[in-house]
Amino acid sequence: GTILSVDDSVARVRAWLEETKQLDNTIIVFMGDNGLLEGEHGMIDKRTAHEASLHIPLVVRFPSLGQGKTIDQQVLTVDMAPSILDLCTAPALPKIHGKSWVKLARAGDSEWRTSWFYHYNYEKQFPYTPNVRAIRTDRWKYIHYPHGDGGPDRHMAELYDLKNDPGETKNLISKPELFGQVTALEAELAAVVPKMLDWLRCLARPDG
Repeated sequence: GTILSVDDSVARVRAWLEETKQLDNTIIVFMGDNGLLEGEHGMIDKRTAHEASLHIPLVVRFPSLGQGKTIDQQVLTVDMAPSILDLCTAPALPKIHGKSWVKLARAGDSEWRTSWFYHYNYEKQFPYTPNVRAIRTDRWKYIHYPHGDGGPDRHMAELYDLKNDPGETKNLISKPELFGQVTALEAELAAVVPKMLDWLRCLARPDG
C-alpha cells in the first residue's frame, strides 16, 4: 500500500510535467533504502554487507541518457550528487566522494570502478550488526568482522562468488583453492582502510 501511494504520486507529478511541457527537462530519479534482513545469513537489520542489504534500486529518466538501458556496473549512492550536477551541466564540487555515472550511462566508461569498500561501525542503538569491513568487486565479495579492540574477529569471515552464487548461499572462505583470491581481497581491504581513516579525520577537523 505504501509503495502504491508512491507510484500514484509519481504518476501525478509526471502527468503534470508532461502537461506543462517540462517533462523532458526534468530529471526523475527513483531509489530505495537499504534492504532489511529478516534472518538471512543469521542476521537482521539493514547494515550488513550482504547483497540483500546493499543492493538497492536506481532508476533514472532523462532524455539525454537514452531509453530502455540497464547498466550492470556498480553505482553507489555517493555517485548521485556528482551525477545530478553533471546532468545539469553545473560545476563539480571539489573533493566530492563519488563519481558521475553520466558517461557510463550514455556510452560506457572503461575507467569505471570494479570494486569498492563498505564499512559499518557498531552502534549501541542497533545491537544486531557488529563492525563490518568488506570489499565487493564485480564478481567477489569478502566480508570481515573486526572486534574493534584488537582481539579476534567477532565472526568468521565470508567470501562469496557473486557470479555463480548471487544469493550468497555458500561461504567459500575456507576453500583452500581460493586462498589466493582471499589474500588479494584482504590486501585491497588493508590498503583502503587507512585512506578511509584519513578521510574521516579530515571531516572531524573544524576546517574539514
